[in-house]
Amino acid sequence: MSKRQGSAVATSDQQAYEFAFEPVPKDKRKGTFSLFMVLAGYPITVSNFVTGTAIGYRMTFLDAMIAIIAADAFLIFIAIGTGVISYRTGLSTSFLSRFAFGKKGSAIFSLLLALSAVNWIGINGNTFASMVVENASWWPIPMAITSAAIILVWSISATHGYKGLEFISWIGVPITVFMAIACFVIVGVEYNGYGAVASYAPDSSNAMSFTEASASIVGSWVFGCLISPDVCRFAKSKGSVFVAGAGAFSLGLFCLQVIGIVIGQVAQNGDFTVATAAIGLGPLVLACTLVSLCTTQDNSIYGASLAMQNVLGETKLRGKVKHSYIAFGVALLSAIFAACGALSYLLPIISFLSVLMAPIPALIISEYYFVKRPKNTIKTNPVALASWLLGGVCGQICLETNFFVSPVVAFVFTVVVYAILSKVFDGKMFEWSRRREEREQASSVS
Repeated sequence: MSKRQGSAVATSDQQAYEFAFEPVPKDKRKGTFSLFMVLAGYPITVSNFVTGTAIGYRMTFLDAMIAIIAADAFLIFIAIGTGVISYRTGLSTSFLSRFAFGKKGSAIFSLLLALSAVNWIGINGNTFASMVVENASWWPIPMAITSAAIILVWSISATHGYKGLEFISWIGVPITVFMAIACFVIVGVEYNGYGAVASYAPDSSNAMSFTEASASIVGSWVFGCLISPDVCRFAKSKGSVFVAGAGAFSLGLFCLQVIGIVIGQVAQNGDFTVATAAIGLGPLVLACTLVSLCTTQDNSIYGASLAMQNVLGETKLRGKVKHSYIAFGVALLSAIFAACGALSYLLPIISFLSVLMAPIPALIISEYYFVKRPKNTIKTNPVALASWLLGGVCGQICLETNFFVSPVVAFVFTVVVYAILSKVFDGKMFEWSRRREEREQASSVS
């Protein structure tokens, strides 16, 4: 076998695992427009409609706009910041976390990421099924079976890796954008939506604070923000990450949330499904939701699959379970969760994720740009685990006391704490790790 043939076989093997264990090769990188289309599939999701409707119903239009601008700016900053790192390293989100957590320590984050994916996929499957039942009284299939079935359909493109994501995005993103614009125009023309939002005033007993609203927005999409490096690692240049990332996330986050705000205030209802049905947009929104969920949930399944590969990376199963098998397993577990009624867990999970997940990109960014002593060669970095916990506590305190944007405070706090603690303890930690490995090697020899 020639050297070129051997290289081709090696690349083929890596593709079977979607480059889960190695950097994406330069010849497999994608152009800016391809990157934009796939990244746009992440935030163009029903959860941004839902979140916009919920906060729009409980805030004035101006206050809601301020909240989404602040939260979206933070999310885009994280997505691009971690995306640039993944472009430079060629590594997935889960493998990037090794730089801070260590090889085995990153498994904790990867498991949380996979469980978060299962949760969100289940919630969105349940949301879609409830919309079908709400808008089609003739639908004969029970909601639990409907939600499980649609999730299994979403898994089809995810099992084909980046190519599958790109294929479904080229179909879904343009259709979703067109239908979302149609919803916005119809509400404004037929229901005096633009006048309604200008004069809308929420019930004072049910009003939402800026902190609560911004935390809900971050929580509703922080998972997508975290796994965006899984796509950005395919970028050909840093400029592609900036252009594609900023464009895709502004389109998917801000625009869809604004439409949700308008719908919530026109219908005077914070439930997106009920609100759209009440103003006669049920069928159009149902079609829009179906397409947008296809472009989003395959990304969630894809990210969770890479996270599980990171967990398997330190076991005997490394490189033995193909990407397609894991992707289907994630979808199957999500389908079971959806069939059990995942939607009822939405609100507490959103608040939980907004606090717990925000410190993760902070650790990655702090390690890469400030500490610059990667921990991917050691098993576990206790400094990262401690900083993660402290960042989560800080965010929770800010959320409970209505202080600013709690995930932003948690992020900044974690960056600073991790940098300081690393400067103090890194030397001792690396020495302790070295001695531990020497003892283990000596024990294995004896």
